[in-house]
Amino acid sequence: MRRSSLLIATLVGCCLTPVASLAAPSQNAFQREMIQRIAKATGSKVEASGDDWQQLNVDRGGPDKNMFINVGRIWSYCQNASAKECDEAKARFVRALTETPPPARREDLRLIVRDQVYVDYVRSVATADKPYAAAIRQIGDDLYAILAVDSPETTAIANPETLTKLGLSVAEAWDIADRQTRAKLPPLPAPDALLKQPTAFADYDYLGSLLTQRDVFEKIAAVVGPDLFVTVVSDRFVFVAALPDGLALEGFADTVRKDCAQQERCISPHIYRLRDGQWRIAEKGGR
Repeated sequence: MRRSSLLIATLVGCCLTPVASLAAPSQNAFQREMIQRIAKATGSKVEASGDDWQQLNVDRGGPDKNMFINVGRIWSYCQNASAKECDEAKARFVRALTETPPPARREDLRLIVRDQVYVDYVRSVATADKPYAAAIRQIGDDLYAILAVDSPETTAIANPETLTKLGLSVAEAWDIADRQTRAKLPPLPAPDALLKQPTAFADYDYLGSLLTQRDVFEKIAAVVGPDLFVTVVSDRFVFVAALPDGLALEGFADTVRKDCAQQERCISPHIYRLRDGQWRIAEKGGR
């Protein structure tokens, strides 16, 4: 998976090397290819869903079995990736659709962080027998903590059926997931250290979940002040620093947006500040 090279380069002040041999498929060509790939892998009828070219319907033999998927983010990633990287991303995406995750265990519960686009998609495919409302909690303008089940190949949202099988209430599952997720993550920086230099987290799993630790960030912000900000371009890169509003922040926001476009699974292209326990988009005046 591509690391956040743009942000790292910005931090160390070095020059970037352009990505060679960009794949840059058109939307129509990409949609046709993904329909063919998914149909071949699943043995199902696959077609565009409605007016949104990103949405595909996988007909698996009945309304309660059909699956709606969104290929927009893979296409966006391919606009900035090499042909080889793009092909690998498409293969991983299709492979994930065909793999059946192992039975959920309590020790596999995690909290993940995703944006509004992801949550809107999840809600659009929810059914009466698979509601996801209890598994989603808003933590910012467009950021959500989601109760999930981790496995070696996939991460699945924990629905009520999952929790019933585990013998857990929603509150119990959230507490367990929170503890287990924090135990897997690096510690957040001490306020004094953050005042001296920014902190970049990379190459862990679920780094985006650091943003669920709003209680810890509140303590950091009490020392660092209102200029504290974070970025969360992917689950493999989170950046924490202090910078006031102004031209420098606006320039860095542009870097974050560009870096998000290079991620196979970007979480967010925004800069956030913590205000009243919620992550507010700094570009929207989140002071």
